[in-house]
Amino acid sequence: MSSDLVMPALGRPFTLGMLYDARREKLIPGFSLFGDETLQKYQSSNAQRSSEFKIVASDSTESKSSAMDIEASLGVSFLGGLVEVGGSAKYLNNTKKYQNQSRVTLKYKATTVYKQFTAPPGTVTVQETAITEKGLATHVVTSILYGANAFFVSDSDKVEDTNLQDIQGKMEAAIKKIPTISIEGSASVQLTDEEKSLASNLSCKFHGDFLLESLPTTFEDAVKTYQTLPTLIGEDGANSVPMKVWLAPLKSYNSKAQQLIQEINVSKVRRIHTTLEELHKLKRRANEAMDVKLVQRIPLIHDKISNFQQIFQDYMLTVQKKIAEKLPLVRAGTESEQSLQKIIDDRAQSPFSNEKVSKWLDAVEREIAVLKSCAGMVEGTQAKFVSNQTELDREVLVGKVKHAVCFIFTSVERNDPYLKVLSDYWESPPSNNAKDVAPSTEDKWCFSTEVVLKMQQRAQTFCDHVNDFEKSRNVGFFITALENGKFQGASIYYYKEGSLATQDFTFPRMPFVQGYKKRSDLLWYACDLTFDRNTINNWISLSDNDTFAASEHGKRQNYPKHPERFVSFNQVLCNEGLMGKHYWEVEWNGYIDVGIAYISIPRKEIDFASAFGYNTYSWVLSYNPKIGYIERHKKREYNVRAPNPGFKRLGLFLDWRYGSISFYAVSSDEVHHLHTFKTKFTEPVYPAFSIGPAGNHGTLRLL
Repeated sequence: MSSDLVMPALGRPFTLGMLYDARREKLIPGFSLFGDETLQKYQSSNAQRSSEFKIVASDSTESKSSAMDIEASLGVSFLGGLVEVGGSAKYLNNTKKYQNQSRVTLKYKATTVYKQFTAPPGTVTVQETAITEKGLATHVVTSILYGANAFFVSDSDKVEDTNLQDIQGKMEAAIKKIPTISIEGSASVQLTDEEKSLASNLSCKFHGDFLLESLPTTFEDAVKTYQTLPTLIGEDGANSVPMKVWLAPLKSYNSKAQQLIQEINVSKVRRIHTTLEELHKLKRRANEAMDVKLVQRIPLIHDKISNFQQIFQDYMLTVQKKIAEKLPLVRAGTESEQSLQKIIDDRAQSPFSNEKVSKWLDAVEREIAVLKSCAGMVEGTQAKFVSNQTELDREVLVGKVKHAVCFIFTSVERNDPYLKVLSDYWESPPSNNAKDVAPSTEDKWCFSTEVVLKMQQRAQTFCDHVNDFEKSRNVGFFITALENGKFQGASIYYYKEGSLATQDFTFPRMPFVQGYKKRSDLLWYACDLTFDRNTINNWISLSDNDTFAASEHGKRQNYPKHPERFVSFNQVLCNEGLMGKHYWEVEWNGYIDVGIAYISIPRKEIDFASAFGYNTYSWVLSYNPKIGYIERHKKREYNVRAPNPGFKRLGLFLDWRYGSISFYAVSSDEVHHLHTFKTKFTEPVYPAFSIGPAGNHGTLRLL
């Protein structure tokens, strides 16, 4: 049935007279059926100048094949690995990284000249008869259309499902305007503000038959490159390449030549095409799952997906290889189309069937979604991801924290039964494997609404406490995945001073601030503080890495001028702005005010507007060795009774969300509640101190 063939060149170096094997889609370079003299004599050349553009809004293989004018049979050869493309045809290999990603492609096509070998078969002497009679080729190139293609592939960032169509439509509208620069002669594309914002976030990939000085990577680059394309093709198409070729059967020139016996049935071609396209889609789904940031952090699930990718890639290559082996044999008539059908049927009945692999990937994607719903709650907090038990042990044993609280994903499995089935099927003959094996999802933890809800509730509780202990120096928070069959979904481990205390930790209910008696209960919230040199008054000196402050009468410091510095009063703030729950202690001596203040408190007023405790910006406990203890806010003062007057260590506990700052007299491992201010905080608060006011002596050390 050998007949004339017409096909796109796909970046392959066709020349007139070149031999071609249509069974294997293979060029036979270095051999020409006609001598140079014959080619020169019977070659005609006609100008065929044209240019056009086209918008391709789909990323499917079918859409790409249509854009490249690839018909079904050649398309199957490409997917099966028989055809190695080049130039602009590499666009066929460019696929979206994510399913939830908008893609729009602008195609530019130009044709320049049509060259044809005009001598009818039988009227010229042919050469390379040995090659043709050995059956190495089936066709000869008799006509070539020259020109060039260019594909500008624009991709959006990954977007939510609900925004996908909207982004796609806006991208198409913006990219359709690129060709107007040639039609209207304008220097730039006229975009709306919304389109400009969208275009600035697009990435661009260029595939073309043009030699560019630099490849475009942005929308703006693409516009500039598009403008230059007509000139880059060269005068009279000097830089054009084969775009479309016509091939005649060798049998027409040499009766002993091999021929293409049959072309594969169109319906069979479609089934093969569907099979290969399904494999590529499944591969993309696995790649997308692997690219999730959380997966990179959890080796248990990362290694599982990686193992699948390796097995599946090997299987894909085997299927492609089988198709590549069978296609030439079927086209040559030495095997029937049934051999191709068997490849399709074998896959459909195997663990690698589209249904079974899709079901497994559904479960993986569901598992990742559940893990993300929990892990996402602590994103941006101090909670640290650790990879495995070894890394967790290192953190809790070597780290400085006394208390380690760990959110553990307990049901992420290292060994997946379905992957074992795939591996066994791959390594042993199919006849020795059960055909009806499918991944099980019915009893998988991530499909249980009850389990997922409990996980999310536990994650929210964990997150709330992470925020409460944001600056605690004694508590560390960690997240990891460790298999533990005792708990479904997740649990919270608690380590005390490096030793595992419990695998099912529940955060204790906090007593009222007056109820704290043990210092160790408050030390969970202990934070590190340092004095802020930009706020310190010139009559206060600093030492010990900015943790000790003193005020001595007549000793003025020479600090540089700064807008944050307190001018009128011996005051200083700490560097750390606090929200959540925090505890700190100080050792004090002499005349001292201790409390908290907003950063917005005035600095330079000579009246009490900038003095701690005399405004709405600050809350303090004041100690005067002659008078005793006074709590002060908005100029209101009240005496505070202390159990042991003259105590040297003071503790402060801030519960920002609850709206309280509490003061405690500290003795050994006991605390005695002195006073609590209740309010509603509207901004971060800073530990605040007045040291030696009114020329009196005072010292204070941050502990």
